[in-house]
Amino acid sequence: MLPDTQAPEQDEHEEYYRAYFGVDADYYLRKLEQYRAGTKITFNIGAFFFGIFWMLYRRMYKQGILVMIALTLESYLLGLAIEHFALSEGNAKLLNNLSTVLWSTAVGFLGNWLYLRQTQAKVTQALEEEESESDIRHRLAVEGSITYIPHIIIAALILLLMLVLQFNK
Repeated sequence: MLPDTQAPEQDEHEEYYRAYFGVDADYYLRKLEQYRAGTKITFNIGAFFFGIFWMLYRRMYKQGILVMIALTLESYLLGLAIEHFALSEGNAKLLNNLSTVLWSTAVGFLGNWLYLRQTQAKVTQALEEEESESDIRHRLAVEGSITYIPHIIIAALILLLMLVLQFNK
């Protein structure tokens, strides 16, 4: 999808983007304006520090799963490389920390881009499928709302895993 060249303050659909972005609308409308002006990649501090959890919070499930798969594969390959080259524990930790910083930086810089692409697709889809303006706004507010449900599920799974490991000693 090619981005529209209109700036958000002139955008006839700003109210729909605002509904999707929710409480962070001002921040993301500025990022959308930059995106449409040609600055596709901007840094998101939340995505940098919280990565996959930020993606889940923003309902970016597909992107989060892809990053999880990539991280798992990278971790596996990194382990093989450490073993193959017989790296010392200190060098292995350094390599692991470097990998973490690189992944965090990549997600930090790609987070807004991925989120804005998702937003544009959701707004376009809502405009095509809904009849009234109020239905469009409501749908976008629901689809764009933040969620803690994945975080609660992950915390519960970690707690369950800890309990299982504790009782298997």
